[in-house]
Amino acid sequence: MVSVKGKKSAGEYFAKLLNAYGVTYVFNIENILRITIREMEQLGIKTIMPHSENAAGYMADGYARISGKPGVCFAQSIGSANLAAGIHDAWLACSPVIAVTGKKPIEMQYRNSYQESDHRPMFDSVTKFNADVYEPSQLPFLLRQCFREAVTGKPRPVHLDVLSHTGRSLEEAPLEEPFRFDAQYGQYPAIRCVAPEEDIVRAACEINRSKQPVLIAGRGAVISGAGEEFASIARGGSIPFVTTPDAKALVNEDHPLWRGIVGDYGMDSANRTVSEADLVIFVGSQVNDQTTINWSIPKAGVKIVQIDVDGAELGKNYAGCIGLCGDAREILRQLGGHIEKSVSRKEWLSKTAMFLKQTLEEYGNLAGMPSKAIRPEALCADLSELLPERAVLVSDTGYSAVWTSGFLRMKSSQRYIRAAGSMGWAFPASLGVKCAAPDRPVICFTGDGGFYYHLSEMETAVRYGIKTVTIVNNNQILAQCANDISKVFGSYEKGSRHFTFSDICLGDLASNMGALGMRVTKREEFAGAFNTALQSDKPAIIEVMTERVTTVPASFKG
Repeated sequence: MVSVKGKKSAGEYFAKLLNAYGVTYVFNIENILRITIREMEQLGIKTIMPHSENAAGYMADGYARISGKPGVCFAQSIGSANLAAGIHDAWLACSPVIAVTGKKPIEMQYRNSYQESDHRPMFDSVTKFNADVYEPSQLPFLLRQCFREAVTGKPRPVHLDVLSHTGRSLEEAPLEEPFRFDAQYGQYPAIRCVAPEEDIVRAACEINRSKQPVLIAGRGAVISGAGEEFASIARGGSIPFVTTPDAKALVNEDHPLWRGIVGDYGMDSANRTVSEADLVIFVGSQVNDQTTINWSIPKAGVKIVQIDVDGAELGKNYAGCIGLCGDAREILRQLGGHIEKSVSRKEWLSKTAMFLKQTLEEYGNLAGMPSKAIRPEALCADLSELLPERAVLVSDTGYSAVWTSGFLRMKSSQRYIRAAGSMGWAFPASLGVKCAAPDRPVICFTGDGGFYYHLSEMETAVRYGIKTVTIVNNNQILAQCANDISKVFGSYEKGSRHFTFSDICLGDLASNMGALGMRVTKREEFAGAFNTALQSDKPAIIEVMTERVTTVPASFKG
């Protein structure tokens, strides 16, 4: 721990502590901690003010996911509910976000104070640490603990509620405590634990004797930076691998052992591979309903090896697994020395390669189908060819995640980040990503329904010069909802008012806000529009008018 003597105000201390931990941006809605913000700006920390607390949370989440550091967001008392909603996706995605809100003094609580309510229940379910700063002297310890909690074990959001609804009572108070910070907790993973050697040997023996194993990488493998180690295990053991959407691009997707994206939002090739495996090795995956198609694959009785940083996850959804608790990268390194490289799995590799070939052929046929408007499959196929090196693709949830995870081919030099479940997350999150990675091309992929959530953030992007490229897959409907709504109401026509949008030119809206706005109606126009957007000195919106495709390829035909 570094310690420096000298009296300062809590606001100065707050700003200096954020700076010491390497924070470069804070996302906030007025009016909160203005003195602290003034001090931060003097230290070079930039602040971004979006148009809602919800968007501030999403931006901090995007910043955290690409930077390897906690994202930070502030809101005054009345904005607390919105900010809690804004960090929900970070909770689902295991992303470390530090949320700070103000609340009225203790003597004003429970007395119908204007704009005041109990914040603790709002944040309890979406944070791993939720604390109140009752006295200014608590701030140094609690803020340091926020960093420590956010980046150790399973990364997740934390929350501090500070004195007065704007934080002014806190930041004006003098602090006597020497300045202290622990630089180790400014990034994640802060601590990399390894598994006991006897567990490693037991898992390796199971892998070596299996005839049809498969590796599954989840977001924990990405958080750990385990791409090289994951590919090394696959290559050394002749083991085919798949990834969840969250681990897409962990390894090049032209790798000879890659078999696709697994789960409900995945590809038939990957799901067939997992369904026929006799051993499944989960690496940093939560093994949830989406990844396993409601726990139907792997099949009951199939042997499981599960690697997770959180021991409570081991065997949670597949009891009796061989559990390896620790950092994914370090455990894969441990395993690597025990994997037999002489094991032949030619028949299994050939069979699973055929699964992939069949799926990719189906996707190619869909992309090439005649259509009056652009098919989303064709849009993603073209985007695959156009994505620059080191690009970061930020995808919304729903069909946006299905199209991009399955139909885009990406490299390990690129990065794929998707919403963990919150529609509309991608556009504001992509602005946070760009703040954290200004030298990387950042491309947001969202639908018109998702974009409408936060289209006001086009103005934010222009105001701060945050030059992202946003592709809006505009089919003027909520495509994922269309089939069931039509079924419930008896026909598309009767139910269409519930999921069909007006024909508003989003490209024109973007232009009116000072961004580069374009509308693309023909497939052959997209490449030129995309390259123009990449080269522009403005944030860009490319509205692509697409076919009303209301079904996606079956993720599992087994």
